[in-house]
Amino acid sequence: MPVELRLECASTEDAESLHRWLRGEQTVRVDGRLARARSTDPETMGALLDVLTLIIGSGLSAGQLALAIASWRDSRRPSPKVTIVHTAADGSTTLIEAEDHRTLTAALQQLEDREQQ
Repeated sequence: MPVELRLECASTEDAESLHRWLRGEQTVRVDGRLARARSTDPETMGALLDVLTLIIGSGLSAGQLALAIASWRDSRRPSPKVTIVHTAADGSTTLIEAEDHRTLTAALQQLEDREQQ
């Protein structure tokens, strides 16, 4: 079952950079669907590019996504903040704001496991 995630960045520049980085990752390009989205923050008036959506399927694991995001963060100074938001079918929302690769991988894996049940 595919899992849809929102990747929220602090700035349009960071979101555009992350978008380019993830499009360069083969597993994301082949096994995920990456798109730009509008912010849901009423103060930004629907500004494009500070939010990305990513649908991960069976070919793109949580660990691969976490590694791609961690690699991107490590390539930039200071490391940009990325918030991952998932809204379940029942409307509940999970926010992941991990600073390191291991924590991010574990959080994404738990989310992926929950969605597979």
